[in-house]
Amino acid sequence: MAATVAHEDSIWTVAWARNEKDHYENVVTGSVDDKVKCWRWQDNKLELQWIFEGHQLGVISVDINQEGSLAASSSLDSHIRIWDLEFGKQIRSIDAGAVDTWTLAFSPDSKFIATGSHSGAINLYAVENGNKDNTLETHGKFTMSVAYSPDGRYLASGAIDGIVNIFDLQTGKLAHKLEGHAMAVRSLQFSFDSQYLATASDDTHIKLYDIHQAALVATFSGHSSWVLSIDFNPDNKQFVTSSSDKTVKVWDLGRRQCIHTFHDHTDQVWSAAYNDTGNKIVSVSDDKNIHIYECPSNV
Repeated sequence: MAATVAHEDSIWTVAWARNEKDHYENVVTGSVDDKVKCWRWQDNKLELQWIFEGHQLGVISVDINQEGSLAASSSLDSHIRIWDLEFGKQIRSIDAGAVDTWTLAFSPDSKFIATGSHSGAINLYAVENGNKDNTLETHGKFTMSVAYSPDGRYLASGAIDGIVNIFDLQTGKLAHKLEGHAMAVRSLQFSFDSQYLATASDDTHIKLYDIHQAALVATFSGHSSWVLSIDFNPDNKQFVTSSSDKTVKVWDLGRRQCIHTFHDHTDQVWSAAYNDTGNKIVSVSDDKNIHIYECPSNV
């Protein structure tokens, strides 16, 4: 396990991806200190590559595109910024309007960025020019989380009132509305085969849905406080969650149970994610630290 004191204030978000062209791995973090940092993971250690500045009021969400060449970040300053990870520079700043950038995600084809808004709507921005391409109306409350299915067919969003909406991007219409959570859905993620959607909530529970049936498959319990993030392993056999109970938990999808808990952080853990091969996990926390873990085996 590797640990790095990475920022001057709480770290709220992290993404990890491999650059397809040059085959190196980047970890991108966003912090309350207004900075986005890009780290190179090599030889089992993190090396700081770039510090991106320009945000104000804290960085809430980051994501890396499919090719690993671009990162996007959002902030309470209502701006989305797109960063070139190869040359370490900003290539675009998008003014998304007041409190409309709480969360963001790249589309699988890297052409769009979806953001959740205070009104509940999901806005889709074109990466190429920064223009708003479309708006998906949930007719609900504050959207706190968004995720694309890897096959590009669906876009899911989680709201502050616990409602999960799933849009069919081929029709642009709402396909399913899921009401399984009692509190805010902070994070959600599709499995890599696009069959399942896992949702993480302030109600301390994780729920697993079959997308095609819009049916609840399982409910996972184990965290003692808000579940702040969730991410699927590329092998589709496990997923990882982080919580304000200061832990990171790894769950076996088939056995429907927690198989390991990491207790290394000293404050709430805002985000956790797998690398592209699924053998490492990164987590970030209010304790200003990045932790890298070996992924536990499913056996």
